[in-house]
Amino acid sequence: MNADLSALAATGSAVLTTLLGVFAGSYVSGRTQRVQRSWDRQTDACAQVLRESAAILVSLARVARQTASAPDPAPGVDWRLWNDALAMVGLVADHDVAEAAFVIDERIWRAHLALTRGMTTPDQWFALRDEVEDRRRRFAEIARRRLDVPGPVPRRLHGRPDTHDPVWERPEPPSTVA
Repeated sequence: MNADLSALAATGSAVLTTLLGVFAGSYVSGRTQRVQRSWDRQTDACAQVLRESAAILVSLARVARQTASAPDPAPGVDWRLWNDALAMVGLVADHDVAEAAFVIDERIWRAHLALTRGMTTPDQWFALRDEVEDRRRRFAEIARRRLDVPGPVPRRLHGRPDTHDPVWERPEPPSTVA
């Protein structure tokens, strides 16, 4: 009888230990998956902010060229994807990351208003663009830190020569046709 109780206790203990292991593993696995999904969503939102802010800068460059040649009427910019990116980062990202995205938005607003209201000359566009680019770089810096991306933060987010690079002052290349 003692042997039966001892076997029953050992079996019950093994079953209980197994069940506790299953529940603990399930909890840890579920938590890990939630953290990974959250990281994935934040990464996607940050990438979307950088992608769409670059697209807005391209549109604003077009606005700067068009308003320089024909100031009236001001050309339009499609804001939908940029606003979607801001909404997403505001929804899923950490406070500092979202705030850095909103600072980019503020600079974009200022640049757009200056261009469309005629408060700037075409050559001042570069200073406006550089302010937005600086905020984009700061955003990337904050996002990389929060997302724990290894390695140094890139010094810039594009390969375009600096605004003050002499390449911008050179005349058009000579024609190859003699």
